[in-house]
Amino acid sequence: MHHYPPAIRRICLVVFCLTLALTLGQGLLRYRHVLGFTGQQFIQLNEADALVHATLAQRLIDGKGYTLPTTTIDGPIGDSQPAFEKAPAYPFLLSLLFRVTGFGFSFFPFQCLASALLSVLVVLVSFETFSDPLAALFAGVAASVHPVLVNAASQLYNENLYFCLFFLVVWLYLRLHRAPSLGLALLCGSVAGVTALVRESMLVSCAALALWFLISGWRRSGLAALKTAAAIVAGLVIVVIPWTIRNYVVTGGALVPISTISLALIGAGNNDCVSAESWDTAFYGDNICPSLNEQNVALLAKQHKVSQTLTRMSATATIGEHWIFSHPGMYLKLCVRRAWTLFDPWHPQQHLMGVKKLVMLLYFVIFVFSGVVGAIWVAMRRAVSFQVMTLYLLILAMYAPLVALFISHDHRFGIGIHLLLACFGGAWLAHFSFAKAILKWKEE
Repeated sequence: MHHYPPAIRRICLVVFCLTLALTLGQGLLRYRHVLGFTGQQFIQLNEADALVHATLAQRLIDGKGYTLPTTTIDGPIGDSQPAFEKAPAYPFLLSLLFRVTGFGFSFFPFQCLASALLSVLVVLVSFETFSDPLAALFAGVAASVHPVLVNAASQLYNENLYFCLFFLVVWLYLRLHRAPSLGLALLCGSVAGVTALVRESMLVSCAALALWFLISGWRRSGLAALKTAAAIVAGLVIVVIPWTIRNYVVTGGALVPISTISLALIGAGNNDCVSAESWDTAFYGDNICPSLNEQNVALLAKQHKVSQTLTRMSATATIGEHWIFSHPGMYLKLCVRRAWTLFDPWHPQQHLMGVKKLVMLLYFVIFVFSGVVGAIWVAMRRAVSFQVMTLYLLILAMYAPLVALFISHDHRFGIGIHLLLACFGGAWLAHFSFAKAILKWKEE
């Protein structure tokens, strides 16, 4: 932090404290009556992905390995099966924590801390890109008050940890451009590997970063740029490859780099059920699709394989891919719907009411929509720097898979895009006279 001016250090302290206050306050208020729950009482508080994370952590502690209980659709394969649908880092971290503290809300302060560090990192990324304290403050506040992050800190979801690590990778990458070194490149790639083990979507972003470093530096430094880009990739591979080998052994020869969630989303996001809705209907792919299930059962029967998680996910992906190529017009409609759903603050499936609905609208207007304007303004006003182009590429690397495959209704998949757009929004707003007047007043 000593590399940064005093104004940035003060901003980092402000957003750090603001984030802690919001995440701790919201969690304590929401769960004040159940904070003392432990063991099964605590586990039963969770649902959906949070329950899966709790179950995986519990089974790891019980010595059952990284497995999940079988269900009625899994066939006669015993009482458990290897878990492939979730990236492993978060459940393993929970198991280490709960092994010491017991099952309960002990994870809560750690996730609040991760969220606070995320806000600091967003400040630093913004300042590295635009060199403007007001822009950095705006971006940091956007991270501090993001409704999904504030809400998720007190639940067994990995958003706070994932995006903290994600922006750490981005910050290291921008520092790497300023002072290239193979050691820093390896560190950047290694952190990207850990991030990918929390959520595998990081693989696309890391590939974009390595490729951009190579392309942008090739004319200037040639082989040195190639070595640095290769070091980033090598750092990621070193971290991820042990888990890939584990999956290869467990599956008996299938290539599963981290998890199978992407396979499942191909089918869940592209089928007759979701495509039946109109262009102006927000995309929602979490409902059960009877036709998809029927095709899944038929395909599995032809393959004569036990219906384990990996096999089911592969079948779902195969069906989804076939649907995409068989219905190009309907697929285009789905892509358009997913493209604008990311910017819909009031998705019907969120069931937002009253203050929550107002808060979400205000957040999108102030930080997301202004960020879109800012991104266009920055692109039009002058030559785009390496740092600015890095943010554009990261937005594209996150946005393209969401448009092409699947987007969540609760904006969990869009947080990174929101925060990067907030960096642009801050850069745009900081050039208005009222912003300059605020900065001048503070300096006086």
